Amino acid sequence: MISAVLFVSFFVFLIMGVPIAICLGLSSVCAILYSGTSLTIVATNMYAGISKFLLLAIPFFVLSGNIMAKAGISKRLVKFVDTCVGHRRGGIAIVCVIVACFFGAISGSGPATVAALGAVLVPAMVERGGFSAPFSTALMATSSSIAIVIPPSIAFVVYASITGVSIADMFMAGIVPGILMGVALVIVVMVEARRKGIQPAQKKATARERWDAFKDAFWGFLMPIIILGGIYGGVFTPTEAAAVSVVYGLFVGMVIYREVKLKDLFDLCVDSAKTTGGIMLIVACASLFSYVCTKFGIADAASQLLGSIAHNQFTFLLIVNIIFLIAGCFIDANSAMYIFIPVMLPVCKALGYDVVAFGVMATVNLAIGQVTPPVGVNLFVAIGIKIKKGMEVTLQEISKAVMPMLAACIAVLLVVTYIPVTSTALPKALAKNGAYSGDSASGEAGSTAASAAGEEDHSFNEIGDYSDLGWEETTWNFTCSTTETSTWADGGRKFGELMEKATGGKVKVNVYAADQLTNGNQSEGIQALMNGDPVQISMHSNLIYSAFDPRFNVVSLPFIYDSVEDADAKFDGEAGEKLKEILSEYGLHCMGIAENGFRELTNSVREVKSVDDMKNLKIRVAGSNLLMECYKRWGADATNLNWSETYTALQQNTVEGQENPLPAIDAASVQEVQPYCSMWDA
Repeated sequence: MISAVLFVSFFVFLIMGVPIAICLGLSSVCAILYSGTSLTIVATNMYAGISKFLLLAIPFFVLSGNIMAKAGISKRLVKFVDTCVGHRRGGIAIVCVIVACFFGAISGSGPATVAALGAVLVPAMVERGGFSAPFSTALMATSSSIAIVIPPSIAFVVYASITGVSIADMFMAGIVPGILMGVALVIVVMVEARRKGIQPAQKKATARERWDAFKDAFWGFLMPIIILGGIYGGVFTPTEAAAVSVVYGLFVGMVIYREVKLKDLFDLCVDSAKTTGGIMLIVACASLFSYVCTKFGIADAASQLLGSIAHNQFTFLLIVNIIFLIAGCFIDANSAMYIFIPVMLPVCKALGYDVVAFGVMATVNLAIGQVTPPVGVNLFVAIGIKIKKGMEVTLQEISKAVMPMLAACIAVLLVVTYIPVTSTALPKALAKNGAYSGDSASGEAGSTAASAAGEEDHSFNEIGDYSDLGWEETTWNFTCSTTETSTWADGGRKFGELMEKATGGKVKVNVYAADQLTNGNQSEGIQALMNGDPVQISMHSNLIYSAFDPRFNVVSLPFIYDSVEDADAKFDGEAGEKLKEILSEYGLHCMGIAENGFRELTNSVREVKSVDDMKNLKIRVAGSNLLMECYKRWGADATNLNWSETYTALQQNTVEGQENPLPAIDAASVQEVQPYCSMWDA
């Protein structure tokens, strides 16, 4: 019934014309109220949804796009491309497609590309090119949709923040599909030009004219090269690249082209803040919507349903494409990512489909959605452009004119979907030390190994029948900080299996690895356990409990024990009982304390054989004040980061190393991106 309340209220608000972010937020609140859950989780989850390090790239990319648009880069790009292809049949329309691809690589936003180029190119296509106003406007809108496929793309940043894949891999994976979409639209232009008998409208430019135009536009072409080259060259991370793009944009706009003045900066910042605010509101509300789907088992049920229908990749991808194409007609790309990706990703991984290719496929779908009637955002921006009287286009006219372009883009979508190498070839070729993040098979090995290890010990696999104790039908949520493939998550699943057996099926246990219910935040996961909502059972490190009570720091002082065996004996005995007493003060019942091994240090820079080797290493440290202070005194640049975000941060070199016990390191495949491991107990 909760799922009915969630989705019915969502569609009611959507039909009423309520903005998509508010639709997502209000429908989530309705479901939470209906369930009787406290509304305190609303603010917590909305904040946790946007407080991700990766999302810092969004405001910077938005600002750099606005700066470059103000710098007059669009007219310079148009002039250069026009000297190259403007002399061909339908040349100015081909210019529109090519320039939209280049400008999209600068702005990363479809609507922004339409707004920046439409006022110049739509009248030119009608007057100089001889195309109809509906065709010209539709082409402008469709070409601009490629902006979210060609890097840097905000949609790719959002996808990476949800799935944990590398932003750099996503950026590189989008290049070929984006170019293919551009080529498909050029073919549509050529067919239309031949059908209408349109002839070339200008003479072929001289080599001198092309060189002059190229020199003028050179600084605009350089921006995507700096961003992608810097990321893959290891000069800076994707988030730092976004900040670099702002500095570069200001340099070009104020020093080279001199079209951006100091007085313009305030308006540029305000416009960027408005755009970023809109995106972040969508991300926050979509995070809450996703949380509700997860908490009440809607996402899990949907994944199981999808998995039961789609027994192979072909069927699964066909269903996913249909869902995304329909969703793209009604909701924006960022919202669709948060609603559908958590549901589809487990099935995608189970079927062995490349996770990076899946993200590109989803983004191409949603790019098509930007120009799909009735609510394709690019269509509305395009018909709202202020152009000469007589060139205005209605929604009905542009909806009809856009159909051949949609067909061309769907053809590219099918190629990208069923020939994933079109997306993955480039990032795989450029990945260092095999650090490609899209291969869904890598995480399976940990799970298989964990299962195999557990098969030998059957002592905890049996439980008596306690179904006569009057159990009420209920579902408990189990959470842990480690990944889906970890022994902790396996333990949660075994606990659920035994509880269901002992209670005659009355008590069921849902397992949420990587603290999914609190967006990866371990401390908030423990707080949710203390509140009893939405977590009823958890397996967390004693270390994280030190944020609530400093006495738990005892586990961070291994040198006070004579040996590993001595530590085990004490925690199985008096020390363990004391920790259980402390937990009871917080209203928690401790069912057991497990030993997970010494915390080991890994890094990507050098071997650590002494304290001096730790100087200035950027190390991800767990959320313990004592541990943080230790690493700082050892000279490391220590920072706290959610464990769920750590692999991506290591891969992108946002941090250079981390510390954790070996089982956690192995389950998260940290060794794939960290060549050095220093064993404290070796």
